[in-house]
Amino acid sequence: MLLKDRIFDFMKDSGLDAVFVQKNENCYYISRFTGSDSFLFLTKDADYLLTDSRYTEQAKQEAVGFEVINHAGKLPSVIAELAQKHKVKRIGVESPFSYSAYLSFSAVMDNVEFKVCALDNIRQIKTQEELKCIAEACRISDEGFKKTIPYIKPGVTERELMAVLESSMLLEGSEGKSFDTIVASGYRGAYPHGTATDKVIESGDLITFDFGAIYKGYHSDITRTVAVGEISDQQQFMYDKVLGCVEYIEGLLKAGETASDVDHLAREYLKKFSLDSYFTHALGHSVGLEIHEAPVLAPRDHSVLMVGMTETVEPGVYIPGVGGVRIEDTVTIEKDGISVLTKFPKKFLRV
Repeated sequence: MLLKDRIFDFMKDSGLDAVFVQKNENCYYISRFTGSDSFLFLTKDADYLLTDSRYTEQAKQEAVGFEVINHAGKLPSVIAELAQKHKVKRIGVESPFSYSAYLSFSAVMDNVEFKVCALDNIRQIKTQEELKCIAEACRISDEGFKKTIPYIKPGVTERELMAVLESSMLLEGSEGKSFDTIVASGYRGAYPHGTATDKVIESGDLITFDFGAIYKGYHSDITRTVAVGEISDQQQFMYDKVLGCVEYIEGLLKAGETASDVDHLAREYLKKFSLDSYFTHALGHSVGLEIHEAPVLAPRDHSVLMVGMTETVEPGVYIPGVGGVRIEDTVTIEKDGISVLTKFPKKFLRV
């Protein structure tokens, strides 16, 4: 289905006459305009891109099929004129739509209703072109990590390893980092979001690396845990069971599964080894133009997974005073299984 048809169906199903788009990721997804000042006003018979004078010429080149308007800092008034022109009575807006924004728009629009709508949902199923971009972002992150491995040794700091990893991804073609890179070693491995510090790497540490690259606006997400020298039996046990959990979930994941059920199965797997209480976050999430998208593999998300969706699979075990292990892949959902996009080996790695 063409994107325009999907948006039209979304408007029809939501009972909307128009949609006002202000989220950068959705503006880019719909229009392919890359400027930082962008708003869309989509009606049943015309599509408008509103920007400021810095970007009008760029928008005309990039946003094919859109009428480009310079809003000149008077966005509510411009939208009001367009709403009147197209006899719009009900406008869909994205969340969050602040109260101050509501007051600004309603002050210049009489008898127009605003309805918060989940426009992000049209991005859940990726096109083949999107999947290629995500796969390339995954390749970049794989290569960046591969080039980082020789630098992992006692005496370097988490921050130094972060710098090597991020610069390696940039040199491989990344447009930036997907999120603040996590490098959590030793006892800090028990911090699921332990971003890099000046802590020095020591022999016997497990180091969790969680990182991602960006390619043409699309993100990757991968986590690998590396052992420095000899580790304890408890650390090895943690690693083996988390790896087993990843492999178990990836072996059953496919279209038709329910997100919450998959999360539950991961917890039941770890429960067999009395590790479930140390798994303190969702099993995974979708990735795309944003690093965290829906659906989420979590207890409260009952979405049915569909062909073309992306998900991360990232079970982790975090024991205070001991450390942590997380292993994560980015995958695409297929009819009878998955395709794993992050290729760096998950097997135990000691440096």
